[in-house]
Amino acid sequence: MLISPQLARDTLADLTKDCGRGLALVAGELIPGKGEFLDHGHVFIGDVAVRGYKDKGRWKYDDRDIRQAGQALAAVAIDTTNVEARVPSRRYFEDRESFDDWDRADWRRTLNYWIYAAARRSRRRESGAVATIGMNNTDDFDVFDPQTADDFDTDVWSSRYEIGPQGLPGQLTFEDLVSFYGERTIAGTRPLKLLTWSGTHWVLPRAYADMLDRWQERDRALAEQARICTRCQRQGNRHAWRTPTASGYVTLCPTCSGEAFQAYMGHLHGAAYSSLRRAHRADDYLCCLCRESRASVWDHCHEHGFVRGPVCASCNTFEGKGVAFLHREGSVRHLLECRGCREARTLPRRFHLDVVLDHLEEVERHGRCRRRPHAYRGEYVHGLHHISLNCHAHASTSHWTKDVTVAEAAGIVRAFVESALSSASVS
Repeated sequence: MLISPQLARDTLADLTKDCGRGLALVAGELIPGKGEFLDHGHVFIGDVAVRGYKDKGRWKYDDRDIRQAGQALAAVAIDTTNVEARVPSRRYFEDRESFDDWDRADWRRTLNYWIYAAARRSRRRESGAVATIGMNNTDDFDVFDPQTADDFDTDVWSSRYEIGPQGLPGQLTFEDLVSFYGERTIAGTRPLKLLTWSGTHWVLPRAYADMLDRWQERDRALAEQARICTRCQRQGNRHAWRTPTASGYVTLCPTCSGEAFQAYMGHLHGAAYSSLRRAHRADDYLCCLCRESRASVWDHCHEHGFVRGPVCASCNTFEGKGVAFLHREGSVRHLLECRGCREARTLPRRFHLDVVLDHLEEVERHGRCRRRPHAYRGEYVHGLHHISLNCHAHASTSHWTKDVTVAEAAGIVRAFVESALSSASVS
């Protein structure tokens, strides 16, 4: 029987209320977030993989799977006198072979990463730097970003992060570590809640470490299987070929997607989104942006109400990335599939400031410097956009502002659209 995530959470909590000594279970992980099942279609509770099923547009679980997970966790006995897995260890830096390796489940590396990231944040706080905690704060490495991994590695190898008498790098205290990362989870559990001090090292109970080893092996196996096209058995990159369907995610390579779903030929150009009938299913088509994945929704202009075309979930999300989306080949032409935008020579208002920022970066310069500055969103007061600009080549004297009126912004957007339409007609 399929049950809701809320009922699954309550059932699991009831089954594990007397779960082993101190096992810090997080039953709330059963409430799926956006893209939760993208990796391989399962969530893990301990070392038990629980598959998600999509039913009438909602994710659900099999009641039998939930009970199996609960019974398995209830059988885990945590003996704090039988320990292993000393942390922290710098070995995880040496074990990384490539950025792709970070995608693989590795609880030891994750745990060590939290510790060194917490030490870095603690040092910044003590030195007076503002450590803003947030999902976009890659400067403090609150969330791992492979593009900044080398900078992180170089920093934590410095003498500032030698293991101190408290068994943690730098001046990090266990209280600070828990305050920074104590709520983070691995396999639906909170490992920092189970760390204990042996007198010389921080250690984890052996039974718990063994369970995480099993989780790691099973998660990797499922992730590898999810990279294989279900039709031709070719293997792709992580997430690359995952596409949503009415019953959940499937893996289809671009070739098989092209054979399974028809290309959108613009037959609904100029149609109102509100007039679409159930017969017009977006998931009958390939995404008209990437042309590799099955579409999942009809993209439409929220200001004029006209259909643009069928897009996959990934491209639909990427549309919210502003300038990055506008720079993607074919994206502007896709926005102009809206008849209202095309006739008015404009774009949706949420893109206007992005176009202005990109324009200022193209034409503005710091004195005679030839480097392209970076334009930041500023205040909007009495019909004026106050834009801040910064040239990284002259850090100490490179900040200035530029005021752009609403009329000037509209003119910049119009010129941008005219250029895009001209380029499209030439090609």
